[in-house]
Amino acid sequence: MPDGCIADVDDIGTLIVPGMDGIPKTEPETVRALGRLAGRAQRVAAVCTGAFLLAPTGLLDGREAVTHWQFTEEFSDRFPRITLRPPNSVVTDGHLTTSGGAASGLDLALSLVEEDLGRDVARRTARLLVTYLRTPGGQAQFAALRIREARNPALREVQLQVFATPGEDWSLRALARRAGLSDRHVTRLFRTQVGMTAREYVERVRVTVAARMLIESHQRPDVIARESGFGTEATMRRSFLRLLQVPPTEYRNRFS
Repeated sequence: MPDGCIADVDDIGTLIVPGMDGIPKTEPETVRALGRLAGRAQRVAAVCTGAFLLAPTGLLDGREAVTHWQFTEEFSDRFPRITLRPPNSVVTDGHLTTSGGAASGLDLALSLVEEDLGRDVARRTARLLVTYLRTPGGQAQFAALRIREARNPALREVQLQVFATPGEDWSLRALARRAGLSDRHVTRLFRTQVGMTAREYVERVRVTVAARMLIESHQRPDVIARESGFGTEATMRRSFLRLLQVPPTEYRNRFS
C-alpha cells in the first residue's frame, strides 16, 4: 500500500486484517504500512492467518492472540513475545482481537457486533445466519445450513413443499412422485443442482425448521421433533449434533 494512500486515512474505527490461504508474506513495507494504519485505529482485528501480518508490527507483543491451528507452532517460533491461546476461536486483548480458522472470522465479526450494539443484536444476527454466538469446541467449523435451489422447476417446487410440510414422508420415492420424475432422475438432480443427496437435503430442511421452532415457540422438544419430521427427539438430537454441533436444548438456550 503506497504511503500516500495511508497518509489520507484518518480516524479509523475498526481495522480488520483478513486471513488468506497459507501464511502470508510479511514484506517490510507492508508491515510498516499496517503498523501506521493500526496506530490510527480505535480497534484492530485479524482473521485467521492475518495475525501473521499483524504480529510483526509489535502490537501483539505481550498480549494474547490466536491464529489458525495448523500454524500455531510456526507462529510461536516467529513471535515468542505473543501468548497463543489456540483452543479459542476468538481472543480479545485490549483493543486487539484475533480469530482462529477462517470460519471463526464470523465469530470475530459477531463479537465486534456485540461490543458495538449489544448481545441481543449479536444474538439476532447469529440467529439469522443459522449459527451460534459462540462456537462450541473452540475452532470448530460453523455449520451454516446453506441450501441451494434446484434449477429444475419441478424439483424446485418439491423443495418448497418439503419446507412447508417437513413432517410428511419425504423419502426418495415420495420426492420423485411429487416431482413427476423417476427416482434416478431426482437423485441425479439433487447431486448436480442442489449439491447433496435427497436424504441430506431433507435432513437439513428439518434441522432448519426445527431450529426456528425451538427459538420461536415454547413447544417441547419432542413435539418439535415430530412436527419437523424427525419422529423422535433422539433422532433430532443426532441431526443437530451432526450439522450444527450443538444439541437442540442448547441451541434453544442460546437464542431464546
